[in-house]
Amino acid sequence: MSKAAGSETYQIIWLIRRLFRALAQRSNEHLEGCGISVADRAVMEFLYPDKELSVPDIAEQYKVSRQHVQVTVNSLLEKGLAVTRENPRHKRSPLIELDSKGRKLFAAVLKRDEAAIRALFSDIPKRSVQTTRQTLQSLLNELGGG
Repeated sequence: MSKAAGSETYQIIWLIRRLFRALAQRSNEHLEGCGISVADRAVMEFLYPDKELSVPDIAEQYKVSRQHVQVTVNSLLEKGLAVTRENPRHKRSPLIELDSKGRKLFAAVLKRDEAAIRALFSDIPKRSVQTTRQTLQSLLNELGGG
């Protein structure tokens, strides 16, 4: 093992990667039966409850390609969870918004998420949670994503 790989800071990054994968897996399991994917859920979160954003706007906020967001938006449109409307600022990039079915579904997903998050953090002291959030925010800021 290299010196860097054995360092405390490297181990933190390694843990973040593992945590990200574990949370993604849990999120997939959590969404079973809802009829949406993790990507659908992420885009819905940007639009909830009543935001109107274009695909490029979502891609910029989500830090992914426009093509990925477009595929996800197309999925939401096909499922009847979102609608488009004309964008007065850009004729070729319509605004996307959740329709009433999408808002209702996402509200239910959020309610389930909140219960799962409370359970996940129930045994962790509040001070530890605050310190972790501050540290992760600092790392994100250093990477230009904060």
